[in-house]
Amino acid sequence: MSARRQELQAKLVDYYRSCGFKPRVAEDGTVRAAGLGGVTWIGLPILAEDLGGLPQRLHELSAERMPTGQLCPLELLPEAGCEDEVRAVLRETRIADRRYVEVYSLAA
Repeated sequence: MSARRQELQAKLVDYYRSCGFKPRVAEDGTVRAAGLGGVTWIGLPILAEDLGGLPQRLHELSAERMPTGQLCPLELLPEAGCEDEVRAVLRETRIADRRYVEVYSLAA
């Protein structure tokens, strides 16, 4: 795993911990965080090299459900320089229309 991906994963882990959640890095490279009320948050670090396969990956992750049947919130953390491309993929796939999908900026 690249140092850059590990850095983005660490930022997501720190963010979820700061919210009082219990995060873990999953085998698929996502960060899963157990939140209040049994909500499972999915954080995805995205590198520029991930953009080619991103539409399929986002469709799969955005369809994941919690044991309650509700869709898991999906939070994306793209590396600097590819945020616009990630937002474009979200628009093209219409995943941007879903209220439970967010894109975070490293500048935040």
